[in-house]
Amino acid sequence: MLSVQEQRQDVHEKAQWKHASFSTFTFMRIDLNGVAVMLALLFSCASVNGQTVELLEVRQAFQIQLLSIGLGISNEALPIEHAVAMYRVTYPMTYLGESYDATGALFLPVDDNGNPVECALSTHTYMHGTVFLRDQTPSYEGFEGELGFLMAAEGMLTMMPDYLGLGGSEDVLHPYVHAESEAEAGMALLSAVASLQGELGFGLNGEHFVSGYSQGGHASMAMAKRMQEDPDAGFPLAGAAPMSGPYDMSGTQLPMGMAEEQYSNPAYLAYTLLAWQQTYGNLFVELSEIFQEPYASGLPAMFDGETTGEMINGYLAGPTADIVQPGALEGLMAEGHPFFLAAQDNDLYQWIPQSPVQMYYCTLDEQVFYENALVAEAWMTDNGSQAASTVNGGALNHGGCAISAIFEGTVWINGQAALCSPTAVQSVIPEHQLQLTWRSTEAGLMVEGLRIGQAWTLFGMDGRVLRSGITRSVPLRVDAPAGVSLFRANDGRLARLFQD
Repeated sequence: MLSVQEQRQDVHEKAQWKHASFSTFTFMRIDLNGVAVMLALLFSCASVNGQTVELLEVRQAFQIQLLSIGLGISNEALPIEHAVAMYRVTYPMTYLGESYDATGALFLPVDDNGNPVECALSTHTYMHGTVFLRDQTPSYEGFEGELGFLMAAEGMLTMMPDYLGLGGSEDVLHPYVHAESEAEAGMALLSAVASLQGELGFGLNGEHFVSGYSQGGHASMAMAKRMQEDPDAGFPLAGAAPMSGPYDMSGTQLPMGMAEEQYSNPAYLAYTLLAWQQTYGNLFVELSEIFQEPYASGLPAMFDGETTGEMINGYLAGPTADIVQPGALEGLMAEGHPFFLAAQDNDLYQWIPQSPVQMYYCTLDEQVFYENALVAEAWMTDNGSQAASTVNGGALNHGGCAISAIFEGTVWINGQAALCSPTAVQSVIPEHQLQLTWRSTEAGLMVEGLRIGQAWTLFGMDGRVLRSGITRSVPLRVDAPAGVSLFRANDGRLARLFQD
């Protein structure tokens, strides 16, 4: 069995990266000299304290930049400072009192030779969105795994759980939108990665962040809540960026989805029913109590980890009234029904964040209703939290919101973290000048905290450069467009601007 260090050297010598993604998400393979190679590499594993870690690839900074360009993400807003090594970690986690092996991806900032950077790292746990195929998860073939390279390249240890029942976990149905197991998948991976510090040669600085989109918004909120409420776990929450998540299952997400004559993704409801039945065991005796035939008989076999969400949605296409039994949805949401109680058990807005929690949403989201974020912010604020906030990403649907939300959430997290970067803010700016601030005046938006002669760039939320220039006077007047934009000084400091 090769050690991790031998795996790292083997991967570095054979192929430096697996694929770069362009806007069409077509992948190319090249070596460091730009010569195309097609190598089938076999990676052996190293086991440490119950965890198994497998090196998958090492991608150089310029190769990560190709991915960034393909996604339309500016390297000025999200700098690429390091090469990144990607690992698959297999680790134990508990569900319903039983221990299972789960998998997840780990992205470690490294130098050009694949050696870990020589500074203690903050962690960023990213929770992925809904998938139905077992291999469409971050440590296998899922596209969200590509984003891990971008999240780690500025100097952040990034990890992405595949979740129980997905990835390399085949012996249980994924417990979809089940807050406890989502949090456990993230916490157990974080614990497993922390135990690998000696073997992989990195250190941690004690800062821990979490984010996620769609189901991952729900999962990241669950993990953030656990991190705050379980200090004995040793991973205090530094900040969370849940995005487009169904935090209010019982009062917003399920009632609004069920009220539609034809919900955009009926597969989600079936996924939820089957997963919660596995978890709680009392939602129904027969699925035919809820679904008409042939759906009641045909649906369970479709959640086998090999059937796409598109196929399940196609199978359930049509008016909701033609798919479910008359009165079934009203019965499920009746107060006291086991399904309604399960929904309340998986609500995630009734807690009071002490660390920053910034929720992202878009107003045309047809899958996860944006009211989830507003309900969460209102409850948290009304109950005393000064750390909860929301960001309106604009009039975008669920798919259109994804990249811009994930991009802004990552920039927001990186702006708070102590990054391992040669251009770290702390190395060039006095402590009292660390924050950029702005205010709205009759003359326009004024940004304060810059130095005369300092370069700056203004980005749209889609990553496009809107303005750039050199600071000639302070405070700096910025001609910003209506809505939200992102201001970045050339030393890495950020300010999120809003123009009426």
